[in-house]
Amino acid sequence: MLHQLRKTASGWVAYLIIIPLVAAFAVWGIGDILTGFGSDTVLTAGDTEISAQRFNAEYAQRLDDFSDQIGQYVSPQEGRRYGIDRRVLSQLAGSAVLSEEARSLGLAASDEMVATDIRTDETFFGAFGQFDRQTFELALRQNQLSEQVFIADRRDFLTRDQLLSTVTAGATPAAGLAEALYEYRYERRSVRYITLPPDLVDNIEDPTEDVLEAYHSQAAIRFTRPETRSFSVVTIRPSDIAPTLAVDEEVLRSEFEDRRGSYDQKETRSVVQIPAPDAVKALEISEKLRAGAAIEEVLAEIDLNIDDVTISDATITGFLSPDIGNAAFALEEGKVSDPIDGPLGHVVLIVTGVKPAIPAVFEDVRDELQQELVAQQASDAVFDMYNEIEDERAGGALLAEIARGQSLDIVTVEGVTEQGLTVEGPPPANMPNIQGLMPLVFANDIGIEIPAGDLDDEGYFWVEVSDVSPSELNPLDEVREDVIALWKREQRKVLLEELAQSLVERGNLGESMDKIAEEFDRAALTSPLMVRRFNNETFSRIGVTNIFATPIDKFTHALAGFGDSIVLMQVTSIETPEPGDGTAELSEIEDGLKTTASDDLIASLVVALQDKYEVEVNYGLLDQMLSPGTGG
Repeated sequence: MLHQLRKTASGWVAYLIIIPLVAAFAVWGIGDILTGFGSDTVLTAGDTEISAQRFNAEYAQRLDDFSDQIGQYVSPQEGRRYGIDRRVLSQLAGSAVLSEEARSLGLAASDEMVATDIRTDETFFGAFGQFDRQTFELALRQNQLSEQVFIADRRDFLTRDQLLSTVTAGATPAAGLAEALYEYRYERRSVRYITLPPDLVDNIEDPTEDVLEAYHSQAAIRFTRPETRSFSVVTIRPSDIAPTLAVDEEVLRSEFEDRRGSYDQKETRSVVQIPAPDAVKALEISEKLRAGAAIEEVLAEIDLNIDDVTISDATITGFLSPDIGNAAFALEEGKVSDPIDGPLGHVVLIVTGVKPAIPAVFEDVRDELQQELVAQQASDAVFDMYNEIEDERAGGALLAEIARGQSLDIVTVEGVTEQGLTVEGPPPANMPNIQGLMPLVFANDIGIEIPAGDLDDEGYFWVEVSDVSPSELNPLDEVREDVIALWKREQRKVLLEELAQSLVERGNLGESMDKIAEEFDRAALTSPLMVRRFNNETFSRIGVTNIFATPIDKFTHALAGFGDSIVLMQVTSIETPEPGDGTAELSEIEDGLKTTASDDLIASLVVALQDKYEVEVNYGLLDQMLSPGTGG
């Protein structure tokens, strides 16, 4: 999620630079250096150090992304086999050399710039559309980041952005390229055409026996009965148990008192929080406001407006630091605070509104509380039952015996394929909807004790394979008619293709489309104008590609967009667009070309910086972090 925090940051070239960074470092690599590091440093570039915590946060996010892509969990050790660690190192190395170059040029991000960027980052907004301290801390915990590491990372990113914004400001595509792409993309063509159905070549005799036998063998996959399996499944879910449970009224009231803090509506305050570059300026702001200066007047002097510095309806934990929160809640409404030293610089506070705390009423939350307690009891009961079932299985009990003893329903599914379907096609009526069930069934044999699986709703399932019917080729005598029909269909395709090609040659030699159409008792139709991305049931993507590769008045053909027919086509109209200033589509192409040019410049810069800043990686620490059993 760390890159998500960056993607939403205001004013960044940000996340998209990762692609050219990785590409650039993939070209020249990273030094394999094992000495001269601090105990917590994974990578250095010049004076820039990347900590193990930073690497772990990036690596964990990349693993999550990759796991989502392939649909299964990928461990840190497995991630190394896919090269994910190298990609993260490349990304971090690219960031490090850019940070070094930015610092060498005297670029920096001030405390005020960092504070404003974090405070206006919607990633950290709470329910009231303002910065929320709890949301901020939760995001950092999810990324396994300390506040200090995150603020340093944000500062580095803002500093690099100044460098990259300068570099990419001159990214200009070649003159005329956007217009040429516009003309190519939005050129329109139409054709006159006729459709040639398969029945034009329907006079196909049955194949000889030896041809039929050979085709039966050649197309065996079309006539093979798939492997099927039968199995039994038992499930337990908290939702199955919850209706049988109840919570005593005294327990509910006692639990309410224990949780009262989470149900009470906390006091909230609206606060104007004015940042200052140092303590002297903060004191000056505080004294001006206490002397009666208008807030807008003070803000104008530091180029801010009231919306930039207003925090609405925040709890005491909804500020950037506990010191600021405590000070805000110690002030009387309308009062001005002394300067406060916050994590991102000094601030001055004015409380503009107070909403007192409202104690919760038991009757208002009783039903919600009861549902929570019942759900917890049901979850505990499921876990206890899980342990009992596992003990019984360890003792050799079969799933049917366990189901009877525990009064659980058992579902028996007969003869399904790996896709969960019957040989006839549809799934059986009692097919369980359990993610990952069929791969589990087909990965285990009869008699194997398959480990329990997890359900999405905190439940468990157990499965036993009871029968396996291997795949087998159906004998020719049983599928003779189907084999003949398929062979004829393929022959029709070949003959229809030959017919279409001969008609193209006739048309290109000067014969008219109308004369060809009349030969087949058809009338030529005219298509609408279409662009290169067009396709429908008549004109397939290949057909449209052929149209745009064919000169005016010439013929071509292609398989129809749907079915086995072939479409014979003659290009009759070509319209080349004239891009005008302000055309939305042209502007989109220009923006895309500028982005590509910017990426190329960034990649070139990163490659060039290899000569200036040596990148070294502590592979000893990396191996220790990512080795099994080390908690990496």
